[in-house]
Amino acid sequence: MTLFATVGVVGGGTMGSGIAYEVLRKTEARVIVREVDERALDRATSLITGYVERPVAKGQVTREVADGWLARVAYTTDIADLAGADLVVEAVFEDLDLKRDIFRQLSEVCREDAILASNTSGLSITAIAAAATNPERVIGLHFFNPVPAMKLVEIVRAYQTGEATVEAARAFCDALGKETILAKDYPGFITTRIGMTMLGEAVRCLEEGVGTVEDIDKGMRLGFNFPMGPFELADLVGIDVLLHILETNSHLLGDRFQPSPLLRQMVAAGHLGRKTGRGFYTY
Repeated sequence: MTLFATVGVVGGGTMGSGIAYEVLRKTEARVIVREVDERALDRATSLITGYVERPVAKGQVTREVADGWLARVAYTTDIADLAGADLVVEAVFEDLDLKRDIFRQLSEVCREDAILASNTSGLSITAIAAAATNPERVIGLHFFNPVPAMKLVEIVRAYQTGEATVEAARAFCDALGKETILAKDYPGFITTRIGMTMLGEAVRCLEEGVGTVEDIDKGMRLGFNFPMGPFELADLVGIDVLLHILETNSHLLGDRFQPSPLLRQMVAAGHLGRKTGRGFYTY
């Protein structure tokens, strides 16, 4: 039995494609991926197909199973094609106005009982929900990168979110085999607030000459048993994303989240981490 027969994903980038793949391989649901144009759809198609092909190449699933996954995904540039979705996960860039506009559109085309979720890592779910009709059905589902490998989903309850929506979100995450935590809609939630504090302080240590990139990462890996150091994590997340989150948290929570000049310089230079081949490390 599939709790959500059709799942929509708005945004087919790294996070959106990972979420779509998890739904395909962990449930029997149909998936509809919506992007802004054909070029973006081609990229989403390539990302999702790549996810599907990996376990085939490793002999973990058969060609028949993989083809079945791919047969359940559709791609579109028309948000109206999500009208029949039981749940929609928005996974676009961290821009509040953009997300609010998407949720306004989704609330116009989706059924009144459809769950609308945002994958934001720190923007206000309450503000996003306010743009939708029936805001009690809006919730935050903060997945982590890479989605297939990361077990956690941080569920974020907006001021307006209804209890039934929280329970439905938990059930959806359970179906994906994810562990969940429930966070209050407060800037940075739980994970981003604490994690960005560590990343920001690591950059300040680097600027002040307390340690090198390599030694700071090694110290945090071995001293605190973290799977990766703060600079390895920053390069994975994206320096531009890190800067954006710190700027948002600084505005809402104060100077302890103020991003360093080094981060601004790296973004201006286009050194954004793994996705550009150079960040704190060179790839």
